[in-house]
Parts: sequence; structure tokens; C-alpha cells
Amino acid sequence: MRWLAVVLLVTTGQVVAQESARQWLNEMSSAMQALDYDGTFVYLHDNKLETMRIIHQVTEGGEKERLVSLTGSPREVLRDDRVVTCIMPDSKSVMIGQSRPRQPFPVLPKDLDALSRYYRLEDAGEDRMTGYMTRVIKIKPRDALRYGYRFWIDKKTRMLLKFDLADVDGKAIEQVMFTSLGIGNRIPATALKPALTGDGYTWYRQENTGNRPAKKTDVPGWTVDRLPAGFSMVHFQHKHMLKNNASTDHMVFSDGLATVSVYVEKLPEGETPVTGLSSMGAMNAYRTEVDGYQITVVGEVPRTTVQMIARSVNRRS
Repeated sequence: MRWLAVVLLVTTGQVVAQESARQWLNEMSSAMQALDYDGTFVYLHDNKLETMRIIHQVTEGGEKERLVSLTGSPREVLRDDRVVTCIMPDSKSVMIGQSRPRQPFPVLPKDLDALSRYYRLEDAGEDRMTGYMTRVIKIKPRDALRYGYRFWIDKKTRMLLKFDLADVDGKAIEQVMFTSLGIGNRIPATALKPALTGDGYTWYRQENTGNRPAKKTDVPGWTVDRLPAGFSMVHFQHKHMLKNNASTDHMVFSDGLATVSVYVEKLPEGETPVTGLSSMGAMNAYRTEVDGYQITVVGEVPRTTVQMIARSVNRRS
């Protein structure tokens, strides 16, 4: 009976801790979309440190955001609910495309319960960060085929103040941390206007990148025979490039948190395929060749994962 009481006590404590972690993460995701804020953060990746400023405003028309690089090459990213605009002086270019989630901040699925088979949610207690008291929440993988996540969340506003992407040993691979942050202050309209006008630059729009309209089908011509548990295909496109009339299959797989892309491209006659592993921060890529096709697998997952997936890509029989 004493043994049973201990087991019940431990189990109940784990359930309560997971529910607490789930609530903190849901409230953090809502806060990052609903709050006005202006802050400076450092982004550590691939042994490099970048400093950036982010200004975020919520209006009746939706979210507006401006991301400015304060170190290295000057560049700005403007985002709203419809369009993302990247201004890059080094190449004297402006790229406009469909709006996508803010980077380098993580995007969590709305249904965190769906992750429970592949990740454990953990409330790791309190910590002080950037002058604020925070709650530390961990998302820990249940296997070695995906990364872990750590969040430092402001107890008062539920704003994310620090984020780590961790390898299987718990070592941080990428890190984002605010060094200064103003929350809830009025954001003037001028703060969301770019300092770089793009005058005299070459402008590129997503719909005019040289691709014919993507042909979407339910069944790609290739299969991926080995995937980590929980990964399934969430997107597929077959593209024909106008430049060299080559075709490319693009498959996207996700477990709800981590995402991996698989590209299959016909090699031009006489061209040597690229093979092997390459890495940049948390992003890993593995390339191989199958029947005259270049296979490329890339994603924010461990090296062993992209290698395993790439080696299992085959023609559909």
C-alpha cells in the first residue's frame, strides 16, 4: 500500500507539472502575438553572435513587425499578416513573399497534447532573466532523433525572454535572449517604417521567381521509408523550373514541432552529385544520389536524423 501511494503521488505530480507547462506555453504563444513590444535581443548560432531589434505592434488590421540587424550586414525584415519584405543592402535587393512566422523565435503548435508521445513537457521552476522573474519550461524529446527546447517566460506578461534549442545532451545549439525589452508601451508608426528605402535596388516577388505555378498532387513520385516516430508529410509540391526545365519534388515532414524538408531534383547530364553532411547552427543537411537524382534533406533536427531520412528516399514503385 505504501508503494502504491508513492507511485500515485509521483504520477499525480507529473501530470500537474505537465499541465502547468502546457498552460505557460499556450499563454506565451498568445502573448507574443497580442502584445506591443520593442526590444533588443542577441541571437547565438553556429558560434556567431548577432544583435537585433524587434518592434511588434497589434492593430485592428492585425500584427505588424519590424526586425532590424544591429550587427554585421545591415538588413531589415518587415512583416504583417499578409506579406514579409526583406531589404538587403549588401546585394542591393528587396525580396517580397507571403508572410511567415517570426524568426528566430519558435512557433509552437496549438495542440500541445499531440506532442506528448514524442516530447515531455516540464516545468523547471523560476529564474531571473533581463531583470524579470521568469518561469522555465522545457520540451524534452523522448528519443535522440529530435532537439529539445527551453523557454524563459515572464511571469507577469507571459512574454518569451529567452529561448534555447538543445541537443540530445542538453547543450544549447541556438540561443535567443533579450537584453532590453519594453512591453505594452505605445509604438509610434515611424518605428515600423524601414530605415532602408530600397531605392535603386532589385525587387523580387515570390510569384515571379522563375517557377511555373506549382503542381500539387496527393502522391509524390518518391517515398521516404524511414522517419522518426510521429513525422508525417504536411506539404508536397512538384515544380518545373523555367531556367533549365528541371523538375524538383519538395516534401515537408513534421511531428508538429520539428520540420524536415526533402528535395529531389533530376541531375543534368554529366553533373556530379553532391554528397555528405553539412551544418549551420541547429540546421543540418545531408545530400546523396539515387538513380541520377540529387536528394537533399534539411531541417532543424540532429545530423543522424537527416542522414537516416536521406538514405531511405526511393522511387515509388
